[in-house]
Amino acid sequence: MRIDQADPIRRQDGARTTALPATVPVAVVGAGQSGLAVGYYLRQAGVECVLLDAGGEVGETWERRWESLTLFTSAQFSGLPGLPFPGDGRHYPGKDEVVAYLRDYAERFDLPVLTDHRVLSVRRDGDGYLLSTTRGDCRAGQVVIATGAFGIPRLPEFAAALSPDVPTLHTTEYRSPAQVAPGTVVVVGDGNSGRQIAAELSATHQVVLSCSEAVSPPLPQTVVGRDMFWWMSVLGVMRLPVSMQAPDPVVGDRVPGLVAAGGIRTVGRITAADGAELLVADGERVKPSTVIWATGFRTDWSWLDPEMLDADGQPRHTEGTGAVPGSYYLGLYRMRTRGSALIGFVGRDAEHVATALVAAARGKDTTTTPSTTEGRPS
Repeated sequence: MRIDQADPIRRQDGARTTALPATVPVAVVGAGQSGLAVGYYLRQAGVECVLLDAGGEVGETWERRWESLTLFTSAQFSGLPGLPFPGDGRHYPGKDEVVAYLRDYAERFDLPVLTDHRVLSVRRDGDGYLLSTTRGDCRAGQVVIATGAFGIPRLPEFAAALSPDVPTLHTTEYRSPAQVAPGTVVVVGDGNSGRQIAAELSATHQVVLSCSEAVSPPLPQTVVGRDMFWWMSVLGVMRLPVSMQAPDPVVGDRVPGLVAAGGIRTVGRITAADGAELLVADGERVKPSTVIWATGFRTDWSWLDPEMLDADGQPRHTEGTGAVPGSYYLGLYRMRTRGSALIGFVGRDAEHVATALVAAARGKDTTTTPSTTEGRPS
């Protein structure tokens, strides 16, 4: 679904607008899963808002991921507030299903999304904020930064030392085995993405997977017939405060079986590059035909007002409420709980942030008690 200046959006009062409003009570930066979730709650509260997204379509970030990507949360634990993920709750949605779901969500709840509106900067402007976008400026009384935790591809420092003759792809650039030249593929990074890609490539290529000691042992997709996230929800793991959380686990891992069958070879942490070779911590040298960087993401918040950032350039906030009045955040990695950046659990944070925003706008001081039911075990 595309909603832009050629496709008017509906304001909360029912009026139609065909362009970026000059002023709006609340501007939400980002219309991915986090932005849509908080937009839902703001609409439910009767708050006029606009959701600004850099992409040409809702769900475009998901659409650009590799073709075989599947969520490691089942459909039961992959829905946003107000709309369960369709289909059998036990199946694991592919990325195309996620794209379709997000577009349906925005359409169904008539969320005021403006696509092709990349926000270039957010600056304090009196008691509010001035947002400069690729389609003009907008002044907002309050702003929610919902651009998520997965922004700019992160590469290890030694990547620059690898010979330019060795083809490399970050996970954001990888689509399918067909784009990878024959030979030995080294996948650097063994989180959920790295392991999914390594497993897929093992059917057509020789695969070497570099494993980090920091990754927790893999968890099975199901235990006693129940999805792992059912157990984690029942036991309260997904609601634990950030200070009580262990490293993220890999869920539903096929790699051990493929290693046992000879389809994947594992090595330790890769620490350096020397020409066309990668150096493993134990001294082994690996000569790849292609390297897949499954090394995660970094964030760049330089487009936010410096007052909104701490000394390390990170947003100043407490559980999503910014240190600067009128600023809020959503979708940050472990912002409040283990599920803060996961599609099926971000709704709890969205309700928390929306409640705090509405209370501040109405001059109240209140504490949110989440009451959402998405992702609740049944």
